[in-house]
Amino acid sequence: MNRPDLFRRGRVLPAAQRKAMGLGAPPPSSATPPQVVGDGQDCYLQPGQPGQQLSVGTCSAERVVLAGGALTSLMVDPLITPFEQLFRALPEEGMFNPNVTPSRPFVFELGSFTPQQTMALALFDLRPDIYRFSGINAGDTVPVEARRFSSALGFDVTIDKHHNLGAYQYQLDPAAINHGGSTAFRPPAGSTDLFTTPDISASQSSGVVAGVGASLQPQRPDRPGAGSIPWMLLVRSGQVVQFRCVVFHPIPHPIAWIEYDIAGIILSEKIMDAYLSCVKPTADVPR
Repeated sequence: MNRPDLFRRGRVLPAAQRKAMGLGAPPPSSATPPQVVGDGQDCYLQPGQPGQQLSVGTCSAERVVLAGGALTSLMVDPLITPFEQLFRALPEEGMFNPNVTPSRPFVFELGSFTPQQTMALALFDLRPDIYRFSGINAGDTVPVEARRFSSALGFDVTIDKHHNLGAYQYQLDPAAINHGGSTAFRPPAGSTDLFTTPDISASQSSGVVAGVGASLQPQRPDRPGAGSIPWMLLVRSGQVVQFRCVVFHPIPHPIAWIEYDIAGIILSEKIMDAYLSCVKPTADVPR
């Protein structure tokens, strides 16, 4: 016998089978915990010597299936309310006015939301979009291509009239090539900040769009930032999150409507603070 079948997989053989195999009595219950050894293919347990610590050898893994499978990870406590709102606005003549410029844009609100007292709104998805008539049936519409009209309009998101979504900057209005060597976005002279700031001298037009400047988001059906990293927009009780559309050049094609879709969860501010405290870096972590 080239392996200790007596303790194979941690199970002690019945007394009758032990006697038939010529084995002695099992170790007393007060024995030192068994030692784990292996050959890379299977796991075995050996009795440890007095005072010897339990050690782990090279063992194959065993899969553990929770009751209900992945169901437990999909269930949501009733205290957490799923949230989604869709705003749509019909086109107006001002969107196509040839007098619209970055310094004199056409601005309108698509929608806004304020959480109730003691509640908080966590947004995980923002989706602006523009629809056009399909030309097949009356009233039939389809979304325009992603980023279409992005050089004519953009979307502005604010919380209590502040742009605090993150370090996002977009140059929607193309600027002429600057042969002096400076770029549209560069850090100020002598600054060691990792985030760049708009260089208005190199991109004058994109910096004056209704005071929004480079924070105006392009027309694309996804949220800001990289889609491969977590993202959340937190709106606390009493705060107003507002979604606006800014047209800074005439829209060159008829459209059916402009929409903005937001989705996330609503929950108590106390529960939200408890969640945030779990992911907050400790005080001794250097910043």
